[in-house]
Amino acid sequence: MTGTRIQQAAAQARAAMGEGFISRFYERAEDALGVEVIVVPLTGDGYSLTLGGHKVIVLAATDRWFRSNFTLAHELGHLLVEGAPSRNGKPAENAANSFAAELLMPAEIIRAIDWPRAQASTLAQLVWDLGVSTQALEIRLRVLRIVPGDEVRSALAMPTETLLRASLAPAVAPPAAVTARMEYSARRRFPERVVTDLRRAVADGRAPRASLSWVLGLPVSEDYPENSEVDEAHELDVELLDGLV
Repeated sequence: MTGTRIQQAAAQARAAMGEGFISRFYERAEDALGVEVIVVPLTGDGYSLTLGGHKVIVLAATDRWFRSNFTLAHELGHLLVEGAPSRNGKPAENAANSFAAELLMPAEIIRAIDWPRAQASTLAQLVWDLGVSTQALEIRLRVLRIVPGDEVRSALAMPTETLLRASLAPAVAPPAAVTARMEYSARRRFPERVVTDLRRAVADGRAPRASLSWVLGLPVSEDYPENSEVDEAHELDVELLDGLV
């Protein structure tokens, strides 16, 4: 697979989702790319699959919004890049990582910055605007063979949250905006179609009511004997969803 094909796929996805897509990444991915996004407690970062003809990405609920963004972008690479190899090997993961990097950190945007003279505040705003971590951006600079100045190199070594607290201007992103991003990536989420289909399945007796309560984030009533069927600590019940699509 050529780098050009990956770059083109990332550029098309970015254009389809529109400017500022990172603040509503889940909804933009669904509306513009036709990929449904589910957020639930997981032991890993996430995965992608196809159910009943629907492209689905399942993400781990986390307050590390920048990690969630990269995982979503990575899984989009698996689903959207035509001619991608099987994901059972390293080439598939490398291709997905390349797609994610180009989607979130386009080379033209990164190269437009005067990195030798850039300051920590410049880096903090870029991290915020692109929705990425300092680690992801540091790797991107290395791949593009860009050597930043001393101040930026020191800032890139910081944890993302530390850099933003120290150098992100409130005018760029007030504390409430940072909190909103954390809540966005940490909140359980299911596409409206899935919730609607599950509600109908419960009404028809094809699914336990406890499953709907779990999807909605509600306490499971002791009145229902199916309580033990719900496990929110591990993997999503793919078989249940498969029966709804």
